[in-house]
Amino acid sequence: MATFNKEIRMKVTTTDSFFGSMVRGIYPAVVENSNVLARQISLLEYPLGEYMHCNTPWTEVDHVLMPIRMGVRAHWILGHLDIRNMYINVYNSCSDTIRDREVIVDIQPFAFVIPHLMANIDVGNL
Repeated sequence: MATFNKEIRMKVTTTDSFFGSMVRGIYPAVVENSNVLARQISLLEYPLGEYMHCNTPWTEVDHVLMPIRMGVRAHWILGHLDIRNMYINVYNSCSDTIRDREVIVDIQPFAFVIPHLMANIDVGNL
């Protein structure tokens, strides 16, 4: 639980870089047929809170923080999935040198795969 002060309380979990690799790897197949996610047990275990040690199921949190290594650049960005409002914020610490159009290429697989992933595990029925 992330606590900034007594009035602001959020339940947060994270993914790891392997999650990002799996999302990027499965992205072309999901574009063709989203049913392929049902066979991706390791990927499905992330939102269930079963893949990483000390992870929390996405049904029990408000936010998921995702470190994302950019494919072409040797740079990390942070994806912030707001589950309740169904959007992804992206934080780029090098926005002066790495433009939004470059970041969009790396976030697109997440923006496409995550809604299908959440539908597969019924996160949408919060």
